[in-house]
Amino acid sequence: MKKIVIAGMLLFTAAGFAQEINSENPINTEFDELIKNANNFNEYKIVKESDLKKIQSHTDAYITGLDQKIDALEKSVALEKQAQLPLQTELAAANASVEQLKQEKDSVYFLGIPIEKTLYNLIVWSLVAVLAVALIVLYLRHKKSYVITSQAKTELASIEVELEELRRKSIEEKQNLGRQLQDERNKLSRLRAAN
Repeated sequence: MKKIVIAGMLLFTAAGFAQEINSENPINTEFDELIKNANNFNEYKIVKESDLKKIQSHTDAYITGLDQKIDALEKSVALEKQAQLPLQTELAAANASVEQLKQEKDSVYFLGIPIEKTLYNLIVWSLVAVLAVALIVLYLRHKKSYVITSQAKTELASIEVELEELRRKSIEEKQNLGRQLQDERNKLSRLRAAN
């Protein structure tokens, strides 16, 4: 399937390129005109010799023009290559400088000791992970102690309420016993007084 798609794309591109060449080439249009204006004889076309010589001279002129364009382009390419030589040396120097900067960038100085960034990052993130685990452990212990403290406070409050209730009952009982004692003393003193 890929081969078919690629072949189709190549044919489409080639057809477009051929049309572009035909539209730029005046010789093709002259040949088309020559064939169109030629007389027919059986299966043959009869063309005037003057028309053929005219097309031949136009073709020669067109080819000469193309040769001149090719020469000019080759000279231009050669000049550009010469102009690129200093740029290529500058590029090589810049690449060397960039490589040195990359090496310097990839290392970190920790306490005056050069360490690779990957190792430095590993150490730093390990410390961060250890501190995070310690923080989580401390948080969980604090939460546990907070829950225990809250339960203890709740139990203490309920025990204090019970203790207060016991005190109140104890005071009431003492008062009742004191009244009963007083009542019994009063009865005893009345009995003595009556005897």
